[in-house]
Amino acid sequence: MTHAYAPEQVIERVTALTAERLSLFERLCIVTPVTTSEGPRYHMLDVRRITLLCELTDDFEVNEDALVIIMSLLDQLHGAQSRLEQMVQAISEEPPEIKMRLSQRLQEIGAAD
Repeated sequence: MTHAYAPEQVIERVTALTAERLSLFERLCIVTPVTTSEGPRYHMLDVRRITLLCELTDDFEVNEDALVIIMSLLDQLHGAQSRLEQMVQAISEEPPEIKMRLSQRLQEIGAAD
């Protein structure tokens, strides 16, 4: 099981984070803790996301609306990357003649661009 961090632990780990800022990120729905019997908990991916949010607001002065858009785009990109990895895995399990035909088709499509 992965380690889950309490809000206080996240605030300790991310130096630029405050309780108010964490609440803002939650209200904007760009960070969502997991609800447990011990209270809200954040996974390491959430901690990294919170760190990025703090950097975007502090270093680049990104406003709330832009934060929501940026995080939505990053989530979409991550989803597309995951689907692409699944497709590559599925193709790698196909027989060689199918892999060759797909490779040729992709080259044809690339040449048409």
